[in-house]
Amino acid sequence: MNSQGCHGMARAPGRCMLIRSLVLAGVIALPSLAAASPAVTAGLNLGVTQSKEDGANGNDASDTIGLYGRVGFSKRLSGQLEVMKISTEEGSGVTIRSGTALLIADLTTNSRLVPTIAVGVGLDSASYAYGDSTEATHIEGGFGLEYRAEAGLTIGLDLRMGGRSIDQEDKIIAQPAAFRYAPSHLTEGEYRSGRISVGVRF
Repeated sequence: MNSQGCHGMARAPGRCMLIRSLVLAGVIALPSLAAASPAVTAGLNLGVTQSKEDGANGNDASDTIGLYGRVGFSKRLSGQLEVMKISTEEGSGVTIRSGTALLIADLTTNSRLVPTIAVGVGLDSASYAYGDSTEATHIEGGFGLEYRAEAGLTIGLDLRMGGRSIDQEDKIIAQPAAFRYAPSHLTEGEYRSGRISVGVRF
């Protein structure tokens, strides 16, 4: 997060520093954890996300595409970092990206089909071709189901719910009509998402 985004977090002192510390700790820890544990997974995911406000207004859900990396802490608990791009209205000039650090808990260890629970925190950013950007933070959690083949292939489905807080309001110099479409904005409040993932365990 840039310093401009942190200035927008004056309503919640210390939150910016906490989240940056968590992300930094995860980046530093990943190489050593990967060397210590054979449970390392990397892959991509495709999904959809929709805020409660967009749903109430009749707006369609937005498509998402992302990458993720996971490292096992123990037999049942893993840490996961993921980055995601959220689709916007064509021609809106808006790019929305999101990053999340999660803890993933396996509910069983004696089957190829593994139910999971996830909880995490993250950062969101919307950049505008005609002006400034919007910064936000989120917290989310949900359930998943993964098939882990013996050869290392992992196929998963997960559903999550979360809440987003806008920390820096956007300052758009010009506002084309496309900017008024809700799917081209970061929306504060509750949201829900679902995704299908494909990865490889090393």
